[in-house]
Amino acid sequence: EMMEMNTYEQIQALKEGRIDVGFGRLRISDPAIKRVLLREERLVVAAHSSHVLAHRENIHLSELVDQHLFLYPNTGKANFSTQVRGIFSEYGLEPKNIRIVRELQLALGFVAAGEGVCIVPESAQNIKLAHLKFVPLADAFAVSPVFMAMRNMDESEYIRYLFDAVYQVYDLEALKYDRSVF
Repeated sequence: EMMEMNTYEQIQALKEGRIDVGFGRLRISDPAIKRVLLREERLVVAAHSSHVLAHRENIHLSELVDQHLFLYPNTGKANFSTQVRGIFSEYGLEPKNIRIVRELQLALGFVAAGEGVCIVPESAQNIKLAHLKFVPLADAFAVSPVFMAMRNMDESEYIRYLFDAVYQVYDLEALKYDRSVF
């Protein structure tokens, strides 16, 4: 059975034995949980097709500082929006006009309506909305990690099978990864 949970809920559910594995983007340390970095996913900018940046080959974070920027989610804890703000900070940048919304679909809806731009993981390009364009970020550290989490001492065969399935997808999509991690 699959269940939707944020990273913090996954950690608790793993400890309680309610789930066997979880997937997330946040770097959280817990001695009871083993987290394996599956890959670093590039970030892209979602923009309306009429936006001045929509037809560029790539965009630098510095070009987004004055843009109306939608981020998500609006939960109080560390999340994808705090991760994106942290990337801006690493470059000594601070966006001037941020609006944090509940979820990815709402942020992309605002972008598709021409209300601003949004930074999303590259895989979000699979979401199709009219007038929505995606442009890669050119900055080297504009990435978001993808982690698989499990109980620290759990080396069950089914987990190995799950890793095998993940790596088969990566092979099909020609994604680089380190197979030695599990």
